[in-house]
Amino acid sequence: MVSEADRRQLVEFFDNPADRALLGLVYGRRRIGKSTLLVEQATARGGFYFEATRVEAPAQLRRLGAAVGEYQGTGRLAFDSWEEAVDALLQLGEDDPVPVVLDEFGLILQADPAVDSVLAAALGPAARARRSSAARVVLCGSAIAMMRALTAGEAPLRGRSSLELVMQPDDFRVAATRLPGPDLDLAVRVFSVIGGVVGYATDMVAFDLPGDLDDFDRWVVERVLSPASPLHHEATTLLAEDPTLAASSDLLHHAVLGAIANGAVTAGTISTQVGRPVSNLSPTINRLVDAGFVVRHEDPVRKQRPLYALADPYLQFHYAVLEPHRTVLRSRDLHDVWANRLRTIFDARVRGPVFEQMARTWVERFAAAEELGGVIDHVGPSFATIDGVEHELDVVVAAGDGAPAERTIVAIGEAKAGETITARHVARLERARASFGPRASAAKLLLFGADFDLGPTERDRPDVVLVDLSRLHGT
Repeated sequence: MVSEADRRQLVEFFDNPADRALLGLVYGRRRIGKSTLLVEQATARGGFYFEATRVEAPAQLRRLGAAVGEYQGTGRLAFDSWEEAVDALLQLGEDDPVPVVLDEFGLILQADPAVDSVLAAALGPAARARRSSAARVVLCGSAIAMMRALTAGEAPLRGRSSLELVMQPDDFRVAATRLPGPDLDLAVRVFSVIGGVVGYATDMVAFDLPGDLDDFDRWVVERVLSPASPLHHEATTLLAEDPTLAASSDLLHHAVLGAIANGAVTAGTISTQVGRPVSNLSPTINRLVDAGFVVRHEDPVRKQRPLYALADPYLQFHYAVLEPHRTVLRSRDLHDVWANRLRTIFDARVRGPVFEQMARTWVERFAAAEELGGVIDHVGPSFATIDGVEHELDVVVAAGDGAPAERTIVAIGEAKAGETITARHVARLERARASFGPRASAAKLLLFGADFDLGPTERDRPDVVLVDLSRLHGT
């Protein structure tokens, strides 16, 4: 489901009254609705839409010439170069500010790496002096690092773009609306498998989502675990299709993603699990962050202690459940493997970490400042030293722009997807708060979960905030 904010920004770009050609970039994960939105807008405005394919440059130019000729009603055009093609595309906006969309632009650039330079020259002042055009040119792609690089540093298109729209998968609240019923426990489980990518909830599961909690196991087995399911192979396909990752070690990328999915969340623990020095792994981790496969969470209250997570629940599911158990999934009864082995792994390594990120998202996007007792400047996971032992904290909220160690801690929290929250969890957060000293003395204690077993002593405390699934989802 395309967000209204994304739609509004694209509409504003197309409606810009400037009497000159404008360039926009639209990019994000595959199957989140980018092309659907662009086709919708181009069709409504009488614009031109072209989707590139994985062919060599001459074949791409032939396809584009046929598409432009059909759009103009003049018959196939022959483009001998990208200079001719770009000139013809800009002429489409000679009289009106029409959309001109080049989708899957990464495939065009792979076939001819000079196309961005051609576009830069065509949109420059010299070209504007000899040609009048009000075309609204949009380059769309799914290779996030490559698309971002188009306007970075000394790239030819730097300074030429009027829009850089980075589309994201839907959040857990929007994703929950796709389910046929109101069961929020089911919504959390489904989101933990496929996240908020609309294509994963529609075409790639044959438009089959579980009807209720009793149907969840059947759905996971048939629509995700089965080797015949498109989702079974999706993560491998995503990495293989990204040109910024294809030139380097494919095995190392998978190893790093697998390490993070299975609990290695610091550079040191990733290094230990993969068996490479941290200095050797840093470029690989940075590439995965830039490509949108890994998220680097900066610690809100500790300097230079980032924690790493996979950027999407489906990736977490793939590398914690699917990838390590491919052999058994091919040779054993899937229902039996899920029930007796993989469901426990799912609860611990997927549902738990995804629910923790849902809690952080609630704090960042949905919680009011007064609800937490202060300004929300920094949100992330962190650690607290309790009785000499370092414990991970799922949610830490800090305020202030100074060094992390000087920030005021507004709230700390714990998220438990499949565990009853009791007074023991409150006591643990109290000890964690005390370990931070005076800067956390007024911090709220946040508890996220589906099941609470707390007495009035804990429930009625002004410093304790209970966030059940209904409050989390805003229902």
